[in-house]
Amino acid sequence: MTDAFGVCVVGYGMGRWHCQAIRQVDGLRLVAVCDLDETRRQRAIAEQGVKGYATLDDALNDDAVQVIVLATPHDTHAPLAVQAMEAGKHVVVEKVMAPTVEDADAMIAARDKNAVLLTVFHNRRFDSDFLTVKAVIEAGWLGDIVEVQSSVGHYGKPRGWRAWRRHGGGMIYDWGAHLFDQLLQLFGTPSWVFCRMAYGGFDGDDYDVETHSHTLLGFPSGVVGVVELSHFWRLPRPRWRVIGTKGTLVKQTFDPNERAKIATNFGRLAAEMEVATVQGDWLDFYRRLVTALRGEGEPPVKPEEARQVVRVICAALQSAERGSAVPF
Repeated sequence: MTDAFGVCVVGYGMGRWHCQAIRQVDGLRLVAVCDLDETRRQRAIAEQGVKGYATLDDALNDDAVQVIVLATPHDTHAPLAVQAMEAGKHVVVEKVMAPTVEDADAMIAARDKNAVLLTVFHNRRFDSDFLTVKAVIEAGWLGDIVEVQSSVGHYGKPRGWRAWRRHGGGMIYDWGAHLFDQLLQLFGTPSWVFCRMAYGGFDGDDYDVETHSHTLLGFPSGVVGVVELSHFWRLPRPRWRVIGTKGTLVKQTFDPNERAKIATNFGRLAAEMEVATVQGDWLDFYRRLVTALRGEGEPPVKPEEARQVVRVICAALQSAERGSAVPF
């Protein structure tokens, strides 16, 4: 279509999913993929039928490219995003926005300087499990919320670039970015953050990130958010447990987009009723992106909101080091 925005996806790991999503959204046109690795780049060209670039510079010199999607290691987000925005391109960056608040500020400054769009792929705002929890809380069926427990884990050693803190690795930067963002969407800005972390537990010296973390966020309303992230889970626990003055909601699983084989897609109110899952769709992120690019709406995720998530992560790391709560 002639009025579609041309997109180049940088990084053909998670970027492969972005390519597939972009192809399904009216108003976007995948025109190129960029990857430093020759094997991945040739695979992308063959699978997507688009141009392949070895460097971001090459992609930025393509006039057909109007939007850059960065699906690269976390420590590259800020420098690559700033480079793309300086070239006049709109930017979608994978979560987490950046490893530090200073990096996030540099990205926002580049957006303002170059009058381009910047957004962060917090796609799990569109998860069915989160939308279900949000709907139940907003309906008031649980009364006043006292505590929200949100957990993700598995059993296995940290691997790849996510095994190294220098690359922005660790579950707190990965799943933590999603879970903290969801809590901030529900309850606003926290007043304090407290975190405990465990390290080690697996053979070898090929990782240096935490292997288990337990983070508490205290909100001005009195709600406490509890986020558990672990490499040590041998048995699962509920994805969500929401405790209110009138009831408790347990949501056992991820949404169907994440785990298609899961049979039970319901949140259960312990008292006497079941709540049908609200259906989510990750493609809504890119649909809202098109609306924003056309000047007809806000970005799907405001970078200022993503910056708050970075602040929470940095506060959690500081708390774990100090052994005390950090005022937010």
